[in-house]
Amino acid sequence: MVYRKSEDEKFRKLGKARYDDENAGYDLLRLAAGTDEGYILNNKATGRYALYKFNFATKQLGDLILGTDTNDITDYALSEDGKTLKAAWYTTDHDRIVWYDDKLKQHQSEIDAAVSGNENWIGSRSRDDQTMIVWTGASNNPGSYYVYTLSDGRMHLLARMNERVKPAELAPATYTHYHARDGLDVPAYLTLPLGRAPKNLPLIILPHGGPFSVRDSMDYDPDVQLLANRGYAVLQPNFRGSDSYGKDFYEKGFGEWGRKMQDDLDDGMDWLVKNGVADPKRVCIVGASYGGYAAMWGATRNPDRYRCAASYAGISDMGKMLKYDNTYWISKKYRKDWRTKVQGKIDFDLKSVSPIFNVDKMQVPLLIVHGDADQNVPYKQSKSYADALQKAGKVVEFYTHKDEGHGFSSSENAKDWYDRLDTFLAKYNPADPAAAAKP
Repeated sequence: MVYRKSEDEKFRKLGKARYDDENAGYDLLRLAAGTDEGYILNNKATGRYALYKFNFATKQLGDLILGTDTNDITDYALSEDGKTLKAAWYTTDHDRIVWYDDKLKQHQSEIDAAVSGNENWIGSRSRDDQTMIVWTGASNNPGSYYVYTLSDGRMHLLARMNERVKPAELAPATYTHYHARDGLDVPAYLTLPLGRAPKNLPLIILPHGGPFSVRDSMDYDPDVQLLANRGYAVLQPNFRGSDSYGKDFYEKGFGEWGRKMQDDLDDGMDWLVKNGVADPKRVCIVGASYGGYAAMWGATRNPDRYRCAASYAGISDMGKMLKYDNTYWISKKYRKDWRTKVQGKIDFDLKSVSPIFNVDKMQVPLLIVHGDADQNVPYKQSKSYADALQKAGKVVEFYTHKDEGHGFSSSENAKDWYDRLDTFLAKYNPADPAAAAKP
């Protein structure tokens, strides 16, 4: 970091740090225009990022502006002239904003009061702040855009997202917590199907991707809604290593791929079974990217728990994936750090947590789909595994999305995945109790 007080001075170096240095505890430095003062996110005091004032000339941390007891402050913004703090964001059960602009704070309060039960976000605004674009939505509402005109105090519908999807027919998510076997508190989202008593339900464990610097939230999720619509309870655990829960929770995920991260998923299932919500004989695990790995490995590691599994763009060979990351994504400076996050101790055998080296243990039906143009997780991660399963006589359905990357660049591929997943689950873990009872 270099600094000069005026254009007449020469720049002088104030300090340096490795990019993304987690031990430094600093993130998102921003200078207020025309001063030595600014703002910074820092996690040294509690392990959770909080917003502080910061003096760039002296490198001194100033007063605490905003922090929480449970989660990181994830971002903040300065006013248009760059002189004052405008807003800050964080996520607890859902995404939240704190306005430091009094007028926008008042507008937000009025909008929230008028459209209660939804998340409401002020987007673009006219220069005089008399007209605004507002998005409003929820876990069971894809969302709508409105033009909010202050002159008449009304919100005029501009456009609906997925307008043929009716919120009244969708299932709301609930933010909850359960304890892992080592005592760790695991936050999660539970979505229950409409019109069914929360008792002995078929269950889908749906781990997110990443796994680091990613978390599930209260946002509308089409995967969740499809599954809930078909009659499944859906659990989305924010397992150890997930984003925004502070340094300690994040670092508990280091070296736990296929180990304690997987325990967190299994323990979520046990929690729902213990409380009578889920039927232990009707549980499948589904995911994409790291979630796809967790699905394949969960069914491999514990075939007695899961009736089936489905993976989109999942990882089957941890050693090759780590080598690929270090070759194409991770600079030489950080390869050791990334290896530690993934592998843990250097003598740990990644083959022991790689599905492709444990084909003999796979005892349940498996659906695998992968795009052959994926640059995040190579297509071979799925293709080689599917070939090995087929050679071993295992029940596997494997499909390729041509020219598709790490996700869905076309609605056709998204629909294909949903159609195949829907058919696969109906066949191997039907939500209807009568169909599930048939041999």
